Amino acid sequence: MYWLIHTFNRSFVHRFYQAHLLAFLFFALAIFGMVDGNTLLQFHYYILLTSFSDLSTLLCIWLLWLLYGANVLRYLLSTLDKEEFQFLFTSNNANALSLLKALSWAITQMNAPVLIYGLIGVVIACMHGFFLNAVLGILGLFLIVVLTAAIVFQRIINIHKTRLTDHLPALPSVKFRPGMLSILLRHITYNNKAALIGTKLFSCAVIYGAHYEWSSFNYDIRWMQVAMAISIPAQGILIYQVWALETTHLTFTRNFPVNMLKRYLSILSLVLVLLIPEAVLLSSYCFRFNILWQLPVYLLYAVSLPMLLYAMLFTRGFNQESFNGFLFAIGLVTFFITLFGYTWIMALAFLPISYLVYKESFYQFDA
Repeated sequence: MYWLIHTFNRSFVHRFYQAHLLAFLFFALAIFGMVDGNTLLQFHYYILLTSFSDLSTLLCIWLLWLLYGANVLRYLLSTLDKEEFQFLFTSNNANALSLLKALSWAITQMNAPVLIYGLIGVVIACMHGFFLNAVLGILGLFLIVVLTAAIVFQRIINIHKTRLTDHLPALPSVKFRPGMLSILLRHITYNNKAALIGTKLFSCAVIYGAHYEWSSFNYDIRWMQVAMAISIPAQGILIYQVWALETTHLTFTRNFPVNMLKRYLSILSLVLVLLIPEAVLLSSYCFRFNILWQLPVYLLYAVSLPMLLYAMLFTRGFNQESFNGFLFAIGLVTFFITLFGYTWIMALAFLPISYLVYKESFYQFDA
């Protein structure tokens, strides 16, 4: 087993930190250089305490952990695809348990920044009595390592798999067929990580501010509606990346015998996955003020507006410049409409309108 650990360390761990050295230095300077050295420990102590004291905040932290783990997984799979590292597939001749242990140790080292910071947060949560959040934090950290190890383990022992099957199941018994949703989700999470992280941080920060700051004393339903009018159009950045991929590299899929509703539902499913952090924050907001009847309106609006933006991209005369202008205009219009409390009208109208526009323009669009 020692030779496996040594091989994986030299092939994966050392090269991973060398390749990401500048990124780690940047984040280290950003994290540890934002406050005076005398209050540095206290600053991070309260950051971790705040992160683990609320379930909705902890779920957002989970998302950041998952993005880091996805980057580690991408690096591992891309390394295995390189010709100079094909010798790593000979490790499948080793004992399965030894191979899994060596992989888990390498993956643990690659996830060390997240694991160390997260475990410190777990300890702080236990000290203040947030035992459920501490357990969920440990579970999240554990799942990142286990799922990554399981996927890479399957990749190594199946040497005849092609690049298309990089989306391997987390467990050997799970059957996963790459489809349009998985291709688009991979494009967003792997090729547009900066846009994804920036959009999610901005969107969640606006909703979080409306939840815990603007409505701290007096509940007003329009606060969250205004916050959504500001944050949800930001999803257009991700929507534009999906549209660009579909109209450049996936144009051949127009010839597939797939009806329009199924095509539309695949994009709708992608939007639903991308809006999970916002849905969690909106749910906690509705629970806090006991307005669960408003939750369907919020969620429907959060989904229907990005779908309308996506459908409009297929209309004639749209390009990146006009889309940015349209994005700003629709955000401004919805902002003023929400001041009068008519968000529910937009929530009900945008989804069917987006489908009709998409159905009418999809085959007429010329890239």
